[in-house]
Amino acid sequence: MEKNRLKGELEFYQAKRKELLAKAKNEYALIHGKKLEGTFISKTDAIKRGYELFGNVPFLVKHIVEVERTLTFTSGLIRFS
Repeated sequence: MEKNRLKGELEFYQAKRKELLAKAKNEYALIHGKKLEGTFISKTDAIKRGYELFGNVPFLVKHIVEVERTLTFTSGLIRFS
């Protein structure tokens, strides 16, 4: 389950990647479900907006670049019941 948590968001990003590169290269995409919620100049602004819109649930903030570097972060705020 952990591995597939953001599967839909990542698939959406890959489908829209060329379009995003053309319109918002070097910005950060905020994606929830299969919807682009916006692009932001800074990663911090994208994350902040994600928490404002969705609260403490998974959402994707993806740097829009031609060559990707993989980074993994976890949050101690997410609790499982």
